[in-house]
Amino acid sequence: MNKYLKGCLVFIGIIILIILLLIGLFLWSSHTKIKNAEIDGIKYSKECDSVNLVTEQPEISFVYFKRKEIAILKFQILRDGKLIQDTVIKNGFIKRTYDSEDKSINIPYKIFFKTDTIVVTTNNKLQYYISGYHHYAYLHYGMFGYLGSHDCRFNGENCIINNQQSMYGALIREDGWINPEISKHIQKISVSDSIKYYSFAKKCRIKTEDAEHILREKRKNLTLRSTSTYGIEVGPKNSYYIFGEETESGTRPNDLVPRNLKRYVIKINCETGEYNRYKDYPFDDNTIY
Repeated sequence: MNKYLKGCLVFIGIIILIILLLIGLFLWSSHTKIKNAEIDGIKYSKECDSVNLVTEQPEISFVYFKRKEIAILKFQILRDGKLIQDTVIKNGFIKRTYDSEDKSINIPYKIFFKTDTIVVTTNNKLQYYISGYHHYAYLHYGMFGYLGSHDCRFNGENCIINNQQSMYGALIREDGWINPEISKHIQKISVSDSIKYYSFAKKCRIKTEDAEHILREKRKNLTLRSTSTYGIEVGPKNSYYIFGEETESGTRPNDLVPRNLKRYVIKINCETGEYNRYKDYPFDDNTIY
């Protein structure tokens, strides 16, 4: 091998080593920044969340309500066991959502404590207890990853509504409380949480297949019937499988558009199999249909 070729190979080898070194340094730096971001995210989020006040007037939405049911809304602050600052709002929805199925409104208090609970009462006497607002650290990133800086931001969507985690600040009609003193002691297990749902069902005397059989045997003999499974209500004394049912008692001549759509809810006792049918949801024990 002549001296010229040997020199070229050494030069190429040095270039390759430099490139590998640069790649290694880049990967090490990226890994370090990712680790630092994870640590700082936890550290700074705790610092951000130490703020005691909410000043952002978070937005909440109403799902599956009829317009008249939420035309008038009553807001209250539950603080130290007392309801204060009663505020009534009439048709105060954000214009961009007013004609849509989900209607939104901002909580009317410009400032309140994170330890407060916001109580919303609809025109049809359903109540929603909203709490759990918090701040978090928004980490800053550039072209090469985490920059080591942050700012504090408010999370207005991830809150607690009627003892359930809400991802979008949505007040869903079927989750409203009629009797808060009773309802706050009831836990709901959604069928979407399949592991928790079936784990609980296995402990019941009435299994899921038994409840479905009871549902088929007991339901009304109406046309165009559809059913869905909501989940399980776990109360201090009794627990129930919750099913939804829609019936259409007649159709138009084209047989496509329902003439009379009705919604019902079925509760089946997890231990006794007792069956109750309710005209709508939410409901209390005096509305059996």
